[in-house]
Amino acid sequence: MKSQKNSLDNFTACEGCDLLLPAVEAPPSHSTVCPRCGTTISRRSTHSIAKTLALSITGLFLYFPAVLLPLMTLESFGFKESANIIESIVIFYTNDYYFVAFMVLFSALILPLVLLSLIFTLSLNLRFKRYPLYLARLFRTYLKLEEWAMVEVYLLGIMITIIKMMGHSEIHYHIGILCFSLLVLVSLAITTVIDKDFFWETIERGGKGKHQPQMKFPGADKEPFVTAAERGIQLCHTCHKLSLSSSTTCPRCGDSLHSRKPQSVSRTWALVMTSVVFFIPANIMPIMRVDFLGVPDRSTILDGIIYFFHSGSYAIGLIIFTASILVPLFKIVGLTILLLSTHPRSTRYLRQKTAMFRFISFIGRWSMLDIFVIALLTVLVDFGFFSSIHAAPAATYFCFVVAATMCAAITFDPRIMWDKYTHYTKTAHD
Repeated sequence: MKSQKNSLDNFTACEGCDLLLPAVEAPPSHSTVCPRCGTTISRRSTHSIAKTLALSITGLFLYFPAVLLPLMTLESFGFKESANIIESIVIFYTNDYYFVAFMVLFSALILPLVLLSLIFTLSLNLRFKRYPLYLARLFRTYLKLEEWAMVEVYLLGIMITIIKMMGHSEIHYHIGILCFSLLVLVSLAITTVIDKDFFWETIERGGKGKHQPQMKFPGADKEPFVTAAERGIQLCHTCHKLSLSSSTTCPRCGDSLHSRKPQSVSRTWALVMTSVVFFIPANIMPIMRVDFLGVPDRSTILDGIIYFFHSGSYAIGLIIFTASILVPLFKIVGLTILLLSTHPRSTRYLRQKTAMFRFISFIGRWSMLDIFVIALLTVLVDFGFFSSIHAAPAATYFCFVVAATMCAAITFDPRIMWDKYTHYTKTAHD
C-alpha cells in the first residue's frame, strides 16, 4: 500500500510553480487548479476522443474550400477584385516581403491543415484502439505547434477589412467566407473538447499493453506540499508526466527532460531585446502604402488607428490599437518584469505575475491582426493606376516583433521565479 501511495503516477506537478500535488481527476467539464499560483493543472471532457475525431473530419472537409475559394469580391468604380488566403501570400512574396509571406503562409495556411491532419490521425487511431509507436510523437508535435495557428485572428482580420471597406465599396460574399468561418469554429471547438491528459493516458496504456512497474520516490506521503525539484522529480513540459531527475527523456512522449527550461533567462532576455529593437521601426515606419491615381500615401499603424476613430469606427480602432500597439508593448514590458522577478529578493506578487505570464502566452498570436488586414487589402484593392494598396517596410519589422515575443513566452520558465522565492524564504527562515 505504501509503495502505491508513493508512486509517481499518483502525483503531478504544477508547470507554473512546480508545486508537487496529489493527482486528482476532476469531474467532466471541470478543471483542477494549482492552489499556490492558480495555473490550470488539468481539464476534463467527456467523450473527448469521439468528439475530436468528428470535429477533425469536419475541419478537413472545410479546409480546402475555405482556403481555395474566394472569400469576397470588392466592387468600386467599375473595378472588381476577389480575394482568398493564397493570393495574399503570393502578393507579399512577389513584393519581396518574404518573412511576412512566410508568417501568413505558416500561421493561416500550412499549420491549420497540419494540426487538423495530426489530430485526425491521432483520434482515429485511439477511437479504434490502435496504438502505433508514432502516436506519442504526433501528439507531441501537435501540442508544440498549436499556438502558432492563427485562423481565428485571420477571421477577425476579415471582419475588420469588411468594416473598413464597406463605406467605400460594394462587397459581395462568397461561399469561401462561410467555409472559413466554420473552419474557425471547428478549430476552436477542438481546443475545447480535447482532453489532453486523457489522450496521453490512453496513448500510454495502449502503448504499454500491460501494467508497468511504478517508480517510487521517498517522502511523498510525508510532505506532499513541496516542489517536485525538491523531491528529485521533474515534470515533462509536453505531456506533464513526472519522472526522476536522473531521466533525460520522457518515457511517455519521448521529449527531452529538463528540471527547468535550458538557459531560460538568457534566451528570454535576448528575445525581449530583439523585440524592443524591432518594435521601434515597426511603429515609426509606414506599414501600408495606398496609391491613388499614381500618388502614394504611406501610413503607419497609428495612422490606421486614427483613421478608424475619425470615421466613427471606435470599436475597430480600439481593437487594432490593442492588438497592434498595446499587446506587443504589454508583452515586452510584462516579460521584462517577469525576468527581473527571477532575482532572489523579487518575491512579491508571484501569483499575479504567474497569471500575467499565462495572459502573455495567450495573447501572443493576436498581434498578427494588422498583418492579416493588410494581406486582404492588398488583394482586394488592386485597381491598377486608379487605386491599389501595398505593404510597406514596417510590416516585416512588425512580424519580427510578433515572432520574437511569442518565442520569448515559450522560452521563459515561470518556475524560476518560485524557485527564487522558495530559496529566499528558506534562507530567511534559517
